Amino acid sequence: MEYTALIYDTEHYDDIAFDRMKKACSLFIEDADCKEIVISANKEWIVKLATNPIPKSMYVQMSNKPYVSLLNGLKAVTQENVLVIGLSKELTRESIDALLENLQKYPSVSYTDHVFEAFDTRLLMFCLQYAIEFNMAVDTYSKAVDALADTPIHYIA
Repeated sequence: MEYTALIYDTEHYDDIAFDRMKKACSLFIEDADCKEIVISANKEWIVKLATNPIPKSMYVQMSNKPYVSLLNGLKAVTQENVLVIGLSKELTRESIDALLENLQKYPSVSYTDHVFEAFDTRLLMFCLQYAIEFNMAVDTYSKAVDALADTPIHYIA
């Protein structure tokens, strides 16, 4: 299953998170099914990354408005499936495999309590568009799906 990896985290911008992001990227670079890596980050990280670009990657600047950041990150995704990676925990190959396996059965998947998630990209776009139309405040992709989709999020341990 081809997919985009979207590294999106609004809370973790320290050295530990940067190292986790780099390690996650190395896993995605090795995976032939990962067609692109979108990194949604603050200005400091983008400058740091631009000096030594990561293969397959695109950088999107975070906004101080959560909804704008969600939309900008998702607009950079080109694949029908997206893995959304937070940086509060280290990503493993097993986590990626579990997400992809479950994404084949369910359009929205959460692993380790919303740190790692996978979605049908069209579902996310629909939910964010719906949020705009009804002027709803959402600050995470899973909250958008939870609140606005008829499809429940499938949780895996």
